[in-house]
Amino acid sequence: MAIQLKDPDVTLMFVASSTSNIMRHNTKAILDEKYNRHKLPQQYEQTFDDVWSRRRLENPSLWNGTKFRLHSTKLESDCFSFHLGITCYKDFITTNWSPQSRTFQELGIKEHNNTQAYMSDAMGVGSLLQTSDGLVIFMKRSSKCGEAVGLYDIPGGHAEPEELVGKIEAEDIKLDALSPADIVKEIYDSVLREIRDEVNIPLASLSEPVLIGIARNTTSAGRPSVEFFVKCNLSSEDVKKRYCQGDHAEADETEDIKFFSIQEVLNMYDKPFWKQLAPSAKGCVMLFCLQNSITEETAK
Repeated sequence: MAIQLKDPDVTLMFVASSTSNIMRHNTKAILDEKYNRHKLPQQYEQTFDDVWSRRRLENPSLWNGTKFRLHSTKLESDCFSFHLGITCYKDFITTNWSPQSRTFQELGIKEHNNTQAYMSDAMGVGSLLQTSDGLVIFMKRSSKCGEAVGLYDIPGGHAEPEELVGKIEAEDIKLDALSPADIVKEIYDSVLREIRDEVNIPLASLSEPVLIGIARNTTSAGRPSVEFFVKCNLSSEDVKKRYCQGDHAEADETEDIKFFSIQEVLNMYDKPFWKQLAPSAKGCVMLFCLQNSITEETAK
């Protein structure tokens, strides 16, 4: 009997089978305005500028970059499709991270039969990264991060529309200026870029990402994160040395690194370290366990 993986911080949106082998060559992106979030009633929308300003005062490192909004996905034959809109980090903070997020979700159900209709749902990306000696890394998030401070996480971040169109406001992006092929490339490239910037591993040392699934973070009102499996041709010792150099692009976002064997990861669910994991890491581990068909007996 398959293990039942449940955690209040996470729900699973999509689990890739171990035989599906979803990679960039069999992935499509469909970008459409109908996949953008719906505007909330004016009484809520008019407060967002003030909310964002307060959050910026609390954490000056926050900036309002554009993001892709994950509306839904579809697996048809051997082709996987992302259905995407455009959003921004400000909308993510003021909807998914709003104290009123539950109200927004209830309105979404009432008005659109969809809890996420009014949510930014900025699409995250993350990866379970395996070293050449078979270990997986987790890094402790620093106070520079906007969420999950002090928890251990996998390398991750966002695919960035600005990589394709430059630094312009979300509402100024012309959707027909973004080619589906370029969006897919950015999704997969962003996974590798985050590993490079957070762990200090050269892109040439990383394998092509393989999609393992999508998890929703319930602590941020269902924000989706697309999770991948990536191999590195460096040993854990070499990775730790490079990480500890502290001169990489996003070195200030984490403050510690830990290594676990694949078997330890497969048995991590509901163990003491589980409580130290960020929701995105929990989701990624759960997806990896389910994809690898872990049994209840193995997980004990």
